[in-house]
Amino acid sequence: MQYNIGVIVRVPFDEGSLTGKITPETRFPEGDWRNRYFRDDRKQQVWERVQKLEKLLGDEAKTLSELALRFCLSHEAVSTVIPGMRKIQHVEENCSVSDGRKLSQKMLLELRKHRWVRNFYR
Repeated sequence: MQYNIGVIVRVPFDEGSLTGKITPETRFPEGDWRNRYFRDDRKQQVWERVQKLEKLLGDEAKTLSELALRFCLSHEAVSTVIPGMRKIQHVEENCSVSDGRKLSQKMLLELRKHRWVRNFYR
C-alpha cells in the first residue's frame, strides 16, 4: 500500500482445486492441460487439503469458492479478483462475494495454517 498499487488476483481457485471439485477420481480429457497440472498424486494432495478447509466453512463463508474469494478480497492491496466460471450460477455466486465483507482476523490466521508451498514445474 506504500506505493498505492493494487493487486489483481488471477486464478483464485487454483485451477479448480479450491472449488472442491477435484478429487482423486477426477479425470480430464486427453490433451487437457490439467493432466499435467494435476499429475502424479496432486489430485490426492488437493483433495486431502480441501477436506480440511471444508471444516472451516460456516458463517464467514458457506462454500470453498466463497472462502477462496473472500480470502483474496480480505487483503487490503487486492483491487479485483478474476475467478473462473463455467455456469451462470458461478457468476452469480462469485459476484455476491463482492459485498465488502472480509474474513475475520481469526479466520485469516486459521487459513495461514493451510498454506501450501509447491512448485507446479516439478
